[in-house]
Amino acid sequence: MSLKAPGHAVSVRAVAVATRQSTVRIHDPRTGALQRIIPADPARPAPVTGVWIAGDTLVVARGEPDGTEQTLYAHDLATGAPLWRRAVITTLGQPRLADTGSYHGPRIMVTERGIVVFEQADEPLDIHALDARTGTTTARETYPRSCRLTGAVTARSVRLLSYCKGNELRLASMDPRTLRQEWTRLLPSSSSPKGAGPPIGLTANAEGHMRARAGEDDFFLGPDGRLLSTGSQAVKVTAPDRWNPLLYAGSSTVAKDHGRALQNSTWPLPAYLISIDPGTGRLGGLPIDLPAHLVSLAGGSRDMAFVFSDIPGDARLTAYKLIYGTARTKTAWPDACALLTGRDLAAFAAGYRPAPATDGAAKCDWIPPTDDGAVVSLSVEWVSSSDASAGKLYTAEATAVKETGDIDPTTEAPGFRSYTVAETNGFYGATIINVGPVIVRLTSSSRQAVRLLSPLLRDHLFTRYKPGVRAPAPARERGWSFPTDAAVRTAPVVIGGVVYATSGDGTVSALDAATGAVRWRYRTGGSVEDGHVVAHGIVYAAGSVGGLVALDAGTGRPRWSRKIIVSGHLVVAAGRLYLWTRHPAWSSKAELVALDATSGKRLWSFEPAGDVLTPEPVLAGDVVLAGSDHGVLYALDPATGTVKERHRLGAEHDRILLLRAGTTVYATGSNGDVNALDTVSGKVRWRSRITGPTSFRPVVADGTLYVGDDEGTTHALDATTGTPLWGFRAKGDQPMFQWSAAVADGLLYTVGRDRTLYALAPATGEIRWRLPLPGGRETGPLAGDGTVYVSDREGTLYALDPATGTVRWRFWTGGTGQTDPVAADGLLYFGSSNGNIYARPTTGP
Repeated sequence: MSLKAPGHAVSVRAVAVATRQSTVRIHDPRTGALQRIIPADPARPAPVTGVWIAGDTLVVARGEPDGTEQTLYAHDLATGAPLWRRAVITTLGQPRLADTGSYHGPRIMVTERGIVVFEQADEPLDIHALDARTGTTTARETYPRSCRLTGAVTARSVRLLSYCKGNELRLASMDPRTLRQEWTRLLPSSSSPKGAGPPIGLTANAEGHMRARAGEDDFFLGPDGRLLSTGSQAVKVTAPDRWNPLLYAGSSTVAKDHGRALQNSTWPLPAYLISIDPGTGRLGGLPIDLPAHLVSLAGGSRDMAFVFSDIPGDARLTAYKLIYGTARTKTAWPDACALLTGRDLAAFAAGYRPAPATDGAAKCDWIPPTDDGAVVSLSVEWVSSSDASAGKLYTAEATAVKETGDIDPTTEAPGFRSYTVAETNGFYGATIINVGPVIVRLTSSSRQAVRLLSPLLRDHLFTRYKPGVRAPAPARERGWSFPTDAAVRTAPVVIGGVVYATSGDGTVSALDAATGAVRWRYRTGGSVEDGHVVAHGIVYAAGSVGGLVALDAGTGRPRWSRKIIVSGHLVVAAGRLYLWTRHPAWSSKAELVALDATSGKRLWSFEPAGDVLTPEPVLAGDVVLAGSDHGVLYALDPATGTVKERHRLGAEHDRILLLRAGTTVYATGSNGDVNALDTVSGKVRWRSRITGPTSFRPVVADGTLYVGDDEGTTHALDATTGTPLWGFRAKGDQPMFQWSAAVADGLLYTVGRDRTLYALAPATGEIRWRLPLPGGRETGPLAGDGTVYVSDREGTLYALDPATGTVRWRFWTGGTGQTDPVAADGLLYFGSSNGNIYARPTTGP
C-alpha cells in the first residue's frame, strides 16, 4: 500500500484483517474464530489503507491509496465501539532517493502510547503525534534537515534509523506521545559513502529488539539500542535453544535475505521465523513450509506466530503454534544432480560432468569439457507439501517472469515456461518447470542447451512424480524458431535459401531458410550493433570491440579481418565496402573509409569537417553521397574519396538523411528542408520544405515523396518538383516515436504518434482504415504480396488485409522488441529481443 501500512494487525488479544469491502474482521488469535466485523463508513466509502492494534484500541485508516488525505478511525478492541475519527494529511508520493532530506518508512505508526504520522516524504519532515484513545494532538515536531530516515515501532515506542549530513548512521528511540528522543545510538556502518548514503531499513518487534540495515551491513540490537551482533557475526541461523520473541520472517542466511524476486535468486531458501537471543546475539530460526521471499511476519505472542504469505491469488494470514518436541519430518527434496544424466547432456555436447553445490543449496552445475563451453545449472526451487500448493507458487513465479522479462512462446506448455534474462554481466536462458510438488529451474548462457535439455528434464520429473502420465507438449505451429544467445536487434538477410542473422553477443548465424537448421556460426567478439551485409558470397559483420570480419557465406570461414571500430551500417557497392569509423569510439567526429570488398585493403578515407554523431549509410554509385550532422551533404569520387560536390542543406547542427530512387537522391534535414539531387553529378534538382522537424528517412513511390516529421505528421510532395501535395496529422504522446511508411496495393501505410497504423489514399491523404497498436509501432509497416505486416511495442506481429485492415493473423513473439520483418519464399523472417530468430508462414500460423 502507498502508506507502507499492513492490511492486518496482530496482538495477544485479537487478529484484525482488512477486506476488499472496506470492513475489518476481528478474529480470535488462538482459534481464528470470527468475533466481530467493523463495518465500513457509509458516509465516507473508501478502501482500507492500514490496520493496527495498540493495546485495547483498534486503529483503521481509510482513503484512496494514492490520495493525500487519510481518515483514521479508532474502535474499542473488545467491543468494536467507535472511539473517534480524524482526517490526517500524508503526502504519498515516493521520496527522492538521492536526496538526504527524505523519509522512507511507514507514514503512520501506531503504539500503545500514541500514534505518529509523517505528513510528507520530503523535508521539511513534519511529524504529528495523536493520542490513541482520543485522537487529540499531543505533539508536533519537524525532524532535523538533511536527514534521510526510516522507522519502525515497538509496543510502546517509535524507532528511527537516520542517515544525516556528515555521513552518520544513527538509531534513536522516540516517545510517540511527546516526540522527544529517549535515547540515541551511533552505528559503525562500513557502507556510508558520501552523498545520498546507503539504502537503509529497520525492523522491530513489540519487545523492542531490532534489525537495522545500511547497504550491505546488518545490525541486531536490543530494546535499549545496545548492539548485540552484526550480520557477519550472526549470519548463520541455528535452531534456538529456547523461545525468544520473533523479529522477522526470512531466509536462514542473513546475507541472502534481501527479498529478491525468485528468478534473480540462486535458489529460493525456505522461510524461517527468526528470533535473536538477547544474551548472545545469535539468531535462531524455526522453519515453515513456504519460500522466504513470499512471506512476512505479521506478529507474534508468547507461543504463537502469525505469518502473511503473499502468493498471488492465494494471499493469506496463517497462525503457527510453538510445539516443543521432535521436529516433524521434512519434505524430501530430490538430488539436483540426479534429475539429468550425462547422456541427457550429450544431446547438447559430450563430456559434461555434474558438480553438486557445496553450500547446501539444492543445485547442480553441469561443467563443460572445455573452458569456452556453457555451464548448465539445475536448481530445485521448491518442494511443496502438495501438488496444489506447488502449482500456486509456480503460477506466481511464471507470471512474474512474464511481467519482468522476455519469454519463449514456442515452448510454452502447462507447468513449463522458458524465458531469457538480460543482465549487466550477460544474457542467459532459463526454464522453470512444475511437476507435482516440485518446482525446478534450468539455466545456461547457451539458450540452445536450455531448449534441448528442458523437455528431457520435464520428462524425468513426470517419470518420478507422475508415473504413467504423459507430459503436455507445446502447441505445434508452422514455421520454425532458432534460439540465439542474445537479443536479436538487426534484421536478418535472406539469400539463396539461407538466413544470415546476428545477435547481441556478436555471433553470426547462417540457418537453413526452410528448416532453421544451423549451417554455420561464427563469433566476432563483442556485439554486432549495426547489422551485417551479404554480397557476392561474403558476409560482412563488425563487432563492438573493434573487429570487422568478412566470412565465406557458404562455410563461415573468415576471408579477411581488420581491427577497426565501425560506427553505423556497412555498404557494399562496385567492389568496395564503405563504413564509418571513429577515433576514439566516443568521438563526435567520424571518418568514412572505403575498403576493397574482396581483400579488405584500405583504399581511401574521408573525414568531414563537422560532427557526424549518427552515421547514416552512404549511397554509392557514380558518386558516393554521405550525409552528416552539421547540415552538409558530401558527393565523393568513389575511386579516390575526393570531394566533388559539397551542398549546404541545413543549419550547423542539422542531420541530413538520404534516400536513393533511380537517378535521384532525396535528402531531408532535421530542420524540415527537403532536397532532390542528381545521382550522377550530385547537383541539386529542387528544394522544398515541410512544416516540422524530421529525423526519419523519406519514402518514395509512384511519383510521390513521403516525409514524416517528429510530431507524427506525414507530408506528401511531388517527387519531380518538390511541390507539397497534402499533409496528414496524427499527433500523440508516444515516447521514442519512429515514423515509417510503405506503399503497396494502391495505399500508403504509415504510423503516427497516436500509436495507430493508418492506410491513406496516396492522392489525397484520406483515411481508408486504421488499427490501434498497443504501446505504438515497433517495426514495419512492411507491405507486399497482398499483406501488410506491422508489430507493436508489446511484442505482437500483425498480418493485415491491405484493403480493409482486418487482422488475418497475429503472433506474439514473447519479446518486447523485434527487428523489421523480411519476406522471402512464403516465409516471414524476423528477430526478437528474447533471442529468437523466427520464420513464420506468410499465410499465418
